[in-house]
Amino acid sequence: MTPKIGAPAGTGARGNDPLRLPARVRAFTDPIFYPHRPSAVELIETHISWVFLAGEYVYKVKKPVNLGFLDFRTLARRRHFCREEIRLNQRLAPNAYLDVVTITGERGEYRLGGAGRTLEVAVWMRRLPADRMLDQLVRTAGADHHLLEDIGRTIAEFHASAAQGPAIARFGRPEVVRRNMEENLAQTGRLPPEVLPPATRTIVRSFLRETLRGQRRRFSERVRAGRIRDCHGDLQAQHVCCTDPIQVFDCIEFNHRFRYGDTAGEIAFLAMDLDASGRSDLALDFINAYLDSSGDFGAVPLLDFYRAYRAWIRGKVYGLQAIDPGRAEHVALMSRARGYFELAASYARPRRAPSLTVMTGLSASGKSTVARRIAHGVSAIVVRTDAVRKQLAGVPWHRRYTGAVGEGLYSAAMTERTYATCLGVAEELLEAGWSVVLDGVFGRRAEREAARALARVKDASFRIVWCQAPEAVLRERLRARQAGGRDVSDAGEDVLDLQLRHYEPPSAEADVEHSLSHR
Repeated sequence: MTPKIGAPAGTGARGNDPLRLPARVRAFTDPIFYPHRPSAVELIETHISWVFLAGEYVYKVKKPVNLGFLDFRTLARRRHFCREEIRLNQRLAPNAYLDVVTITGERGEYRLGGAGRTLEVAVWMRRLPADRMLDQLVRTAGADHHLLEDIGRTIAEFHASAAQGPAIARFGRPEVVRRNMEENLAQTGRLPPEVLPPATRTIVRSFLRETLRGQRRRFSERVRAGRIRDCHGDLQAQHVCCTDPIQVFDCIEFNHRFRYGDTAGEIAFLAMDLDASGRSDLALDFINAYLDSSGDFGAVPLLDFYRAYRAWIRGKVYGLQAIDPGRAEHVALMSRARGYFELAASYARPRRAPSLTVMTGLSASGKSTVARRIAHGVSAIVVRTDAVRKQLAGVPWHRRYTGAVGEGLYSAAMTERTYATCLGVAEELLEAGWSVVLDGVFGRRAEREAARALARVKDASFRIVWCQAPEAVLRERLRARQAGGRDVSDAGEDVLDLQLRHYEPPSAEADVEHSLSHR
């Protein structure tokens, strides 16, 4: 279980004195300024913007600052980046990001829109429900595996359509990753040992450098495979609103260097954030659902690198805030920074010896539920035959197969190819030190023996988990599953009929554990 890091500190100030604001911005604090006349206006100030919560809407004004990694000093630049914020965030939150609005007026009279000289611009958004933010749901135990699976599929679909090309791909080259990494390592140089202990610094720095050097080929393969995309760039739990549909907001618009990158790094960010909240189980559910949808198992061997890197950056941000003499929350910030650095070090430590688990049993016998529970216990990647079958055929995970049983997607040849691919994925992940759960029927003794042989070759512990339930329960579950439409599996009662005729029980095999499921 990863350590839980406390609630964010110092990320924004509420109830700021409006008299400190420029006059054109101070106008946003008056409810009369808005056409919809909110009953009250709340101001949240960050280091780069003023955000006004005005009833059902939100208005964000960018500060005229130059922080090196962004430059909002001129009105023209603020207008450009407001437009970019709308354009980029509409990819994952189309219902929230509405338009860029202008502030006009003269002689101290300001208007939202209308004729006259533009004095300022703002991003206009629909206000999202605070109680549906993922970080809030995690804190209140309102997030479950179904939700994280939905988020994983949402991000996978986003990555599949995100922009790519030579100008973007270069940000995934090993030399560019190294340059960014070394910059972040250097920026922690002045942090005192009570924030970043020397031993932690050494462990994480060595791990990042050695991984990048030793896995250079893998990083380059990610570039060639087109896995470097125009991503979100700041995929934290606080930026995921769990409405229907899920909306992911507040992507990085001001510097494409922070947004262009390996999709592995993007999913690692949210996984790390969930780990930091003490919910590594939800992090694993998110990752496994992402892999179900994307088929990008090549991301897995780089997840520890990117999780450590992202945790280091979060530690750096809070650490630099902690040593700022103007910060009142010094102790809380220092503790939070140290927690992130410790989390980064946890990813750098050697993994336990990997294991290979094979699920077996008839459709709807509870294999995927048990597989998820096993995965949580050993931090394993679940490779689902149902998902891999569709990935091989180029079929979206949610599309139902309507052909005849034993043909097309479910022909004997396709099934053989699917199981061979699953074993190939398992081999690669075991070599990278990850435990694997193979989730499928594995109804033939030869299929299970092939997995057993792989475990022997890779020196991984091995077990078969046989799930069983009464036939009446299986049929009831299959009818409910087909009516619900949430699962990647296409199995219906006709498939069950076929399995009942041909399934070879593992009764006499070694390494078999039983899981009986009646409801």
